[in-house]
Amino acid sequence: MFSRKSFPLINHISRRFVENLPKNIRLELDPDVNKQTESNDRKLAFFKEHKGKFHCKTELPRKLEESINAILSDIEPQRLKIDRKSLQDHLVERRLPLERRELQSIAQNVIENLIKAEPPINTLAMSPDQREQVNLLRQRELVKRLKSSIYHWQPLAFDEYKSKVYLAANFAAHYAMLVQIFNEIKRRERDFQPVRMLDFGSGTGSVMWAALHTWGKRAFAELLNIDKSREMNNLSQLILQGGQQNKVPLVPNVIYRQFMPHGRENTFDLVVADHTLFELENRFERLKTIRSLWYNVKPNGFLILVEQGTIHGYTAINEARENLLYRIATSGDSKEKSTDVNSEESTTTETDDSSSSERHSSPAHMFSPCPHELICPKKQLNIPCRISTRYRPLQIFDIKQNLPDYTMTDMSYIVVRKAERDSNDVYMKWPRVIEPIVDRKHHQHVRLCCPNGQYVNVPISKNKHGVGLHRLSHHAAPGDLFPVTGEVIQESPIVEKEVPTVSEPRKRQRRAYRT
Repeated sequence: MFSRKSFPLINHISRRFVENLPKNIRLELDPDVNKQTESNDRKLAFFKEHKGKFHCKTELPRKLEESINAILSDIEPQRLKIDRKSLQDHLVERRLPLERRELQSIAQNVIENLIKAEPPINTLAMSPDQREQVNLLRQRELVKRLKSSIYHWQPLAFDEYKSKVYLAANFAAHYAMLVQIFNEIKRRERDFQPVRMLDFGSGTGSVMWAALHTWGKRAFAELLNIDKSREMNNLSQLILQGGQQNKVPLVPNVIYRQFMPHGRENTFDLVVADHTLFELENRFERLKTIRSLWYNVKPNGFLILVEQGTIHGYTAINEARENLLYRIATSGDSKEKSTDVNSEESTTTETDDSSSSERHSSPAHMFSPCPHELICPKKQLNIPCRISTRYRPLQIFDIKQNLPDYTMTDMSYIVVRKAERDSNDVYMKWPRVIEPIVDRKHHQHVRLCCPNGQYVNVPISKNKHGVGLHRLSHHAAPGDLFPVTGEVIQESPIVEKEVPTVSEPRKRQRRAYRT
């Protein structure tokens, strides 16, 4: 149990105030992990590996990397290097498209500021030509300020060359993050064997290759890739053919489409949308797409949404999370828990058919990274919740010597399972490490997202928590489950000691001397 009562501590990573773990809570290490840390066997007592450890290092398979290099071999290396860097910068700075009410609010503020800054002008004393000239200058200044204040969103358009640049820039990072997500699903749910997978916004096929790496080529009877760009689909199919045209694909049962299939509900074990929500033109289209993806998930299946690890990517993911948990997937109790979460959504979803939503309603719970279904604690602090992974960048031509062996990437994601939460699952009782560990001289600061919906900081030291927990915290990384549970220590009431009453000092009697 983690309480809200705490003391604030400055988070040196996010520069925000984080609640400190109360002193009356004792952390208990999982018995299996505790046995592992106390073992005399060095291989067993390896603190970097335990059943809550999901942060990993990933590199592309050799044959896959050779196929990509064969496709990119017709591009000049220096040009590819420059274009790849510019595309990566553009994607990091990208924002969601503004809604109509946001545009109206920004325009109203710009007009008010323009009126305040304008000096008083007597237009009655002007000629018609002078008034027209003043109005023209006002309009130009207004347009200039609006352009500088409003983000101009445009969907990404890909031709053959831009598709190859996107392949070189993002394939390795997206592949690594999906491998980490899929590995967690495989390790936690050993009985789960996916047969059909839907990848919405498949792009170059990084999701498909990550799934094949995790479960094997023979596990899937259908791999459906949907992308509106024909060039992206052709490039993904060319990778399947080893970079050579008219060659037999390396993986069978792969299908490419440009549009979402109709009438195939409860069909897929895995439904993934990787870096796709930013391509939808408004909020209504995003929520409509998420609803459609959720209806395609089988019972006990998974819906996975991944975006950039920026504040705007986190906003898109959290918007989808709240809509799934409180409007699409569940009803009744979950809606009562957060009556104010989606108060703004009522204006855009009033036209939805209530009967159809009840018909499609199904239980759901957050599988990863959130250990709860409550409001995200980082939303109030305006901090992006993102998980990092280590990966080896794609080695291309002469750029190979200039790239590091491994690098880091941050992404915001959610994994939602179409099933009720299992109360006996030990993984559901552990908090999640959601920020890098802050090392100090004799202790570490671990930032955790707890099962009760709280975001807390836990200072862990050897003297207070023991050697095992201290070593685990030293090797923890964002994305790992921290194998501890919190127990409230019942403090015994303090009994005040009776203070003896101080009697008045005796008057000193004079001693009588005999004469």
